[in-house]
Amino acid sequence: MHNQNQCGITLQTGRLEVEVEPSAHSIENLLEFASRENPKRAYLFVSKVLGKYIPCKPSTMRSSYRELAKFIEPQTPTLVLGVAETATGLGAGVAHSFCQQHKEIYFSQTTRFKKDRPLAFHITEKHSHAPQHLIYDFNNNVPTATIRDVVLVDDEISTGNTLTQITQEVTDYLPNVERIHWLSLVNWMSRARCEEIKAQFSRVNIHFESLLKGEFNFKKTSNQVIEFPRATATELSQAHCRWDLGRTGICVNKTSKGSFINTQKEPLTLAHLDRNTPYVIVGTGEFSYQPFLFAEAMEQAGFDVLFESTGRSPILKGGGISSKVTFFDTCHQANYYLYNLPAERTPIILYETLEQLEGSPLHKLLNCHAYFLEDAR
Repeated sequence: MHNQNQCGITLQTGRLEVEVEPSAHSIENLLEFASRENPKRAYLFVSKVLGKYIPCKPSTMRSSYRELAKFIEPQTPTLVLGVAETATGLGAGVAHSFCQQHKEIYFSQTTRFKKDRPLAFHITEKHSHAPQHLIYDFNNNVPTATIRDVVLVDDEISTGNTLTQITQEVTDYLPNVERIHWLSLVNWMSRARCEEIKAQFSRVNIHFESLLKGEFNFKKTSNQVIEFPRATATELSQAHCRWDLGRTGICVNKTSKGSFINTQKEPLTLAHLDRNTPYVIVGTGEFSYQPFLFAEAMEQAGFDVLFESTGRSPILKGGGISSKVTFFDTCHQANYYLYNLPAERTPIILYETLEQLEGSPLHKLLNCHAYFLEDAR
């Protein structure tokens, strides 16, 4: 480590050289680094503030939502679009932060759940283990003709290829959009690449905002052949999912936290939890914002709690990944993972649906309580 703006990291798969612009945030505060078990891209930036692969305080996550939201001042009805899987919670958090000052904020997300519903568009994330993203038609829940601002939220932008595709599709789908904001925790695109993207979309103004901006270089130093592990979740999921959380659009100021129940219909409440026990609340896959809200309520009530989420990305142990739980999820017919689970904390796993709870062996593996989001009344 040379200084807080430069570092070199040796991974199992190669060498990362990173340099960032001066910022209120240092690399050490925001990032760890790891190796993907992915032949398409061998490195991974692991966020310390996202609450995905590294357990994080809910208050830290909320601070990042608010800080990102401050970059933008929506003047019109605004659509926030979170990129699955990692940034669904981040996108929802940013959208809720906008809601503090603005009424007409709408949220949607890309998803890897395939259902017989009309699509707005779909894109391909070429470097991903699971390249297909679906964006379902949200015309019934979002006033598409009045949307002037769109905020695309991702945890990290490397080449910009994925968001370029989404930007192209969004400009075709929303007839009157004028400004598209690319919002991320970290942006690795060069100034030249940013200008190239702006020039590509002459009809709309493109803005780039992030907590940390820099550039990196990765050099493969290992002859080890990396393959996807067995049962990697490369395909779209046929699992049952909910449609009231943003996959077909939602007006943010009309959403509620929701409540969780177990298979015996018993509610999860703070009164049932031991205030002397340290907890980790675990979200599942794309379903992270409502579990985060419960963890946040715990922290605000004085509990010692961290938050993280399961994911479908195969990552090698080492670097920012100190532990790894692998489990075959029958709902998704693929392996899922839970990384860096704190051994000294009691986990509570929160699922999107009863079917997803019943299809996952994770709570049985960890011998812990599991709950799912109760249907809205």
